[in-house]
Amino acid sequence: PGHRLIPFISNEKKESDLTFLCLDGNEIPKQKLPFLIEDIVPYYQYSSPVHFPDEIKLNNWVLEKSYLLVTAWDITHVIHQNQLKEGDFLCIKLVDYEKGVFQIQPYHKNKMPLARLKMRSLFVSMEKILTKLCTIDSFCATGLEKQLLCTLYHVDKSLLNIPAFSLIDFIESLTELEVIGCEEGGGRLVSGSKIHLNKSVCEETPRVSKGETGSLDKIFQDLKLAFNKDEFASILYTVMGSETYKLESVFNILFGGEGKAFNNQNQHEMFYQHLRELLKKICSDLKQPESKVISALRDQTVGIKLGLIEILRFLEKNEVGLKDLPQDLLEKIYDLDHFCRETLSRLADRAAIPNLKFIHDAKLAIKIILPHATSLEEEIYSQLGFY
Repeated sequence: PGHRLIPFISNEKKESDLTFLCLDGNEIPKQKLPFLIEDIVPYYQYSSPVHFPDEIKLNNWVLEKSYLLVTAWDITHVIHQNQLKEGDFLCIKLVDYEKGVFQIQPYHKNKMPLARLKMRSLFVSMEKILTKLCTIDSFCATGLEKQLLCTLYHVDKSLLNIPAFSLIDFIESLTELEVIGCEEGGGRLVSGSKIHLNKSVCEETPRVSKGETGSLDKIFQDLKLAFNKDEFASILYTVMGSETYKLESVFNILFGGEGKAFNNQNQHEMFYQHLRELLKKICSDLKQPESKVISALRDQTVGIKLGLIEILRFLEKNEVGLKDLPQDLLEKIYDLDHFCRETLSRLADRAAIPNLKFIHDAKLAIKIILPHATSLEEEIYSQLGFY
């Protein structure tokens, strides 16, 4: 079922704990089945971490052939028993929220025109309520499930007389709101004014530097570089602790080579002063042992981040702007970069050991993300055809 059960699935229950009943009350058997990651992940796009499948079978030879083990229910007999045809629907009725029990019911297409009008009225009303609630910061920080349940309690009861609530249809109907990812996983609704996805990816403003020198972060922000100080520190940990990279080559990727990125000589000199201080700390830290799991996670994420920056350099060289790329590539770049920034920021200080949940979630995420990073590079370098 994936995220299609939101908001009627309890966070106290894993998806494998759910029970689905036929119309006659008999339980539909569940089973664990393998699905390719590419095929199954879209069904969990808005799911909270507790409901996201985490049993990965990695194909080290062909990463695209890696798969997830997912709990599934075979509803073929339900379709045949109720003589459902193309265009008919299956509705999932919540029987017991705490126990995670649902019942599958047929819904024929001849009833849908009126049902769609009712659902449209509900969606419009819900968005009006949500738009007001999303002006409250604490509400915006709440997960998608709680946001929707809270909204349904505010809706006029007469609008709730519909055959079913469809999360996907509701999200697609939104005009003022959008779903963004939560740091801890899952999604949440925010107003359009708070969304930075399209702006951060598509709006290419001229680089007007003020010559900031106060810190590495201020210098990087001033130069509008594609990384912050924490990401830079994580990159240095990987580069200096490995024989895979050459420091000079990495700096050419990050800064364009020959100090071209810097606004003036003073800024260039201050950068090296801040850099020397950071390198002293990194050299000292590298003398101390570190968990191989954390090192491997950082190294893999750094590899993805450097790959993204190389793509940006390649596009600049060929005078292709981000705004010229297809929307699906833009979204893929944004998702990969967001993961890198969040992960590398947590791994930038070796003295601050991340908690186990973060490590578990990041390891799972990177197994899913690596094939996307590979396919992105293939599309950019091989398939765009602009060179």
